[in-house]
Amino acid sequence: MMFRILTDAVDEKLALITPLVREIEQGGQSADLRDLANQLVRALRLFERNPGIEAAADDLYAAAAALVGENTKPSYPAARGRRLLKEAHVRFCNRLEAAADRVGPYKYLMVPDYPIRQAA
Repeated sequence: MMFRILTDAVDEKLALITPLVREIEQGGQSADLRDLANQLVRALRLFERNPGIEAAADDLYAAAAALVGENTKPSYPAARGRRLLKEAHVRFCNRLEAAADRVGPYKYLMVPDYPIRQAA
């Protein structure tokens, strides 16, 4: 376990999620989607249950999954899917940052970063 300032932990998680979103936007596949899901779960662990953050994470994952599905069809125009993914990513980042700001910059958090078990 590691003690850190919550806002730093949020920034770290967002820095891991952003390249995954870009990879999916540029033609990512199911492995990128799985990595995104793992990082979203880790980001959700930073806070107590927060329906707004959970909904934003669900939207981001759904947009990414839809775009990955579109990426398998080469003739399908994916401009709308990319736009939806970008918008969902911005909403998720805003929700996470706002929640961290409400807690305060000097609030320390014990962040357990347990490995995520793969579903059998």
